[in-house]
Amino acid sequence: MPVSAYHHIALRVSDIDRTTQFYLDALGGHLLTSQMVYEGSDAGMIMGLPNAHFKVCLIGFDEGAIELFQFLEPFHEVPPTAQAEAPIMHFCFTVDDVPEALERVEAAGGKRFWPEVMDMPGDFQVVYVTDPDGHVFELIGVDAPELIKRLIAADPANAPAV
Repeated sequence: MPVSAYHHIALRVSDIDRTTQFYLDALGGHLLTSQMVYEGSDAGMIMGLPNAHFKVCLIGFDEGAIELFQFLEPFHEVPPTAQAEAPIMHFCFTVDDVPEALERVEAAGGKRFWPEVMDMPGDFQVVYVTDPDGHVFELIGVDAPELIKRLIAADPANAPAV
């Protein structure tokens, strides 16, 4: 089986209903699972918290998924974190039209992290935004393999040494 980084990312959220609706509306996600509730010793074993009680669901996209976790007991607030201090700085969605996707994100309750969409060398656009819990994510108008080709074409010094 080939190794893929496109499986899923897990996010801790403060309101699973709100965040689920955000990703459905903003990025056209679809539910892969309903909200599942885990509690007791099995849940504690999964999360490393004795007697944890949490909800989880999976939201799918054209490729990959997001797994949302809301801790009910013990409750864990999602703290604001500066991007440079966060263990995971951001994650990324490939979209056909970055400005249009930005409009959907804002209409669904997300916010701009960058003030404007940026036109990048290599002829693609990008913007960073946040979801309702403040998770930073990127909207980019080119997929990963094409991005690498364009970055190297724009500056051959970007090519890895062999």
